[in-house]
Amino acid sequence: MNYTNLFFLLIFLSLGISADSFAKPIAATVTMGKNKQDFPGYVTKADDNNLYISQFENGSAPAGYSLTSIHEISWREPDDWKEAMELWNRNDYSGGITAFAEAMENYKGLAQSKHPLMQDTIGALAVFYYMECLRRTGKFSAMMEPYLRVQRVNLGAKWQDQIRLFQGWSHLVEGKWKPLNLMMEAYEIKESEIPGVGDFTVAPNELPLKPEINVHHMAQIAFLRAKSTDELSNALSTELSELDPESDETLEARQKLSSQIGIMRSKALTDYSRAFTINYGQERGLALRAMISSMKLIKRMPNFSENFIMQKEAHGIAKLFNGISPSNMPAELSDLLQAPVDPDTGK
Repeated sequence: MNYTNLFFLLIFLSLGISADSFAKPIAATVTMGKNKQDFPGYVTKADDNNLYISQFENGSAPAGYSLTSIHEISWREPDDWKEAMELWNRNDYSGGITAFAEAMENYKGLAQSKHPLMQDTIGALAVFYYMECLRRTGKFSAMMEPYLRVQRVNLGAKWQDQIRLFQGWSHLVEGKWKPLNLMMEAYEIKESEIPGVGDFTVAPNELPLKPEINVHHMAQIAFLRAKSTDELSNALSTELSELDPESDETLEARQKLSSQIGIMRSKALTDYSRAFTINYGQERGLALRAMISSMKLIKRMPNFSENFIMQKEAHGIAKLFNGISPSNMPAELSDLLQAPVDPDTGK
């Protein structure tokens, strides 16, 4: 190596940039060897076999150590990660998008190692929390790229239920209503498993979800199932509108479609209600979206303008929504804030 190249290499290292990795280093104590000795250092990245550790705070000149020789890794939580988690804990999901996106890039060198010691590292968790912040702020389209990434990172069992649900949100983004509806069936208790279905003890639109699902996931499942059912009923409604309403030849088909649409919309309304009540609206963004969808669906129901019960239900949801978030009430739904008049009593 000539002196010019050596000079530039020294500058390269002095800037904290190594040829092995551009990852932001994380302080950690690694326990390794037969004597299980502790060695402090700065981890820059990992692959399936090796952990790369620098002795310098800037992460320069890291050396690789076999993960099979390491007994334990004690991570020191970086300040930027603490700040990101503080935003999450304050429900500041908009701020969390930026913070977790930065962490996702800074620590991506730790995310994909499949070794058990590298499970649930900051690099992997950053992808998960970034997706959750996007979901909770309604930026569903932006979830597509990180959805591919979150399936590759090394996250443990506790995260997998939500990761599976991310697929449902990706179906929603792409308007894949049939695959989404089919996916949600996996969370249902089947009719054959419920005593009373068929003899009017339990209505078909009230089929419950499996009890072992936690309420946070239940709210999402209810919304996604409602949305897919709602959209599929709209497709049937379009099909119905294309049939000749005066023809005897289409009568049977029209009756069948009308019945299907009615059941599907009833089921969607039940699920929208579940989505904003099942966990007391704890996830605010999801609850508000479910209320808006519910109100829009009720207004689309046949004879809404003459049906006092429907009007009263929509008015109740509108008042609840307006009490929670008045600035977000859609203009086309603001009329629902006016109390309906009972045609029998005039009140």
